Amino acid sequence: MTFDPDDAQRQVIEATDPVLLVLGGAGTGKTTTAAAAVRRGLEQCDQETLGRSRRTSRALFLSFSRAAVSQTLDRSADVLGPYQDRVQTTTYHAFAWDLIQRFGNVVGLPAPELTSAAEARLFTTRSKILYKDLLPLALRICRVPAVAAHLQTRWSVIVCDEFQDTDRNQFQLLTTIRGSARLMLLGDLNQCIYRKLPGVVGVGPERVADALALEGARQIDLSPVSHRDPTGVLPAAAEAVRLRDFSHEAVSTAIRDERLRIVADLPPDDEADLVASHVQQLLDEGHTSVAVFSHHIDSTTELSDQLRDLGIDHEIIGLPESLTAALHAQYSMIAFAAGISPWERVRRHLAVFVTSSIRGNSAPPLAYQILQATPGLLGRRLASLHDRLSEASLQDAPLLAAQAHRGIGLPRGHRHWDRAAQLLRPLVAQSLRRGPDYATALKFLEQAVSERGASLLTYEADGAETPVQLMGLYQAKGREADATVVVLRNSDFFGTEPPPYLDGSRLLYVVLTRARRTTVVLLFGTPPPLVAPLQRLSNREGDTP
Repeated sequence: MTFDPDDAQRQVIEATDPVLLVLGGAGTGKTTTAAAAVRRGLEQCDQETLGRSRRTSRALFLSFSRAAVSQTLDRSADVLGPYQDRVQTTTYHAFAWDLIQRFGNVVGLPAPELTSAAEARLFTTRSKILYKDLLPLALRICRVPAVAAHLQTRWSVIVCDEFQDTDRNQFQLLTTIRGSARLMLLGDLNQCIYRKLPGVVGVGPERVADALALEGARQIDLSPVSHRDPTGVLPAAAEAVRLRDFSHEAVSTAIRDERLRIVADLPPDDEADLVASHVQQLLDEGHTSVAVFSHHIDSTTELSDQLRDLGIDHEIIGLPESLTAALHAQYSMIAFAAGISPWERVRRHLAVFVTSSIRGNSAPPLAYQILQATPGLLGRRLASLHDRLSEASLQDAPLLAAQAHRGIGLPRGHRHWDRAAQLLRPLVAQSLRRGPDYATALKFLEQAVSERGASLLTYEADGAETPVQLMGLYQAKGREADATVVVLRNSDFFGTEPPPYLDGSRLLYVVLTRARRTTVVLLFGTPPPLVAPLQRLSNREGDTP
């Protein structure tokens, strides 16, 4: 891409402050500007160490979703130029997991295992590490003097994306591993949407004050110009919605120009058909990418299965436990077919998969029925799968595993199961090439599945890039597409926040600033108070495309 920085962006690129806080709205080019600043910083480090035997300078880019920030960095390849390979991009939790794997022995974890919350809902997992444990453990490791000394000389610049959403542990991690590296902190207080989520501690506007209290800190505000939508139509409308000014001219203009299409009073029973119809219309209009935003894990998973049945090929983003569980379940079937794993392990992983697809604090009854081999139709289907896998070759077992979801009749998670089968195929082929016999090949395969699962659970990776992507509202941040479809239901629960809905309005602002060209808002039933004003703005009430 060609990057022509404006005055504020050039200030960021040329700054040498030990701590630089860069604030800017959605689409103002924070990540691309940071990429240009990183290149300049690495170039300067190279010049300063020219002719001296010192380690090559590197940059660390920490984010909440590696895939989301990598979208921008990939488009910024020309900006980074030859320095692209010297930028390590990862998530906080993937970084923490890497530290635990490398240095876990210093805190009594010589062979750490990462597990999912779904598995913890079913089984006792005291010896395994949960997602919530990763950062506290990593901090303990970072405070070991020898580890700290190693980390604090590794990078010359550390960039933190979505800085306003860092919690106490993440902020402490940044300052602990920093050493003499420059900190570049990218943020937007209007996108602080995680602070009221369950289990979140220490996220909020005070994080900016913490950064500015660091020695040598300076703040630069980027110009309020969207590079995602250079016309400024959608960003202006989103800003008006954030301020609850639904009568603002920017909203009227976006609707009049059909950049913002609001369709209200839609029947909930027709949700999947209507979403599929609007997605297809956007593709037919020439949009090369469409992102669909839904709410809550259950409704998102169910919508994914329905879109799949309607022929809308898509990738589901932001539900890593379900995809990870599907990978492990299908691997366990292959291992059972090869005679190196018991059938009980297959049932165990199937139960975890079912649990991962359903929201709640406890595992669903179906998971326990699978574990207990309950008689009846489910029991007969499991027995049939057992017999077919018992007779299968290692080459045939992956296909049987891929078909198992339908064969058993599991109610949810079709798309994740299919995606896991796609991921497994090359892994099986690679493992067979590496191993002289089945047992050795399966060891390679088990390791590959474990690594891929950990990568998903720590948000180091998610689904492949496809023209249509489906994700939760809270996974929208950092992503963009030609067009977006925002699905809002009368059953959506946004908490008990009273008017003027400051946190909820920030969430609306985020999801309404993801599109480069067109945003479609679909309102099913009578919407909750947070989004009710959008119903009055509907430009095609009850209509379908």
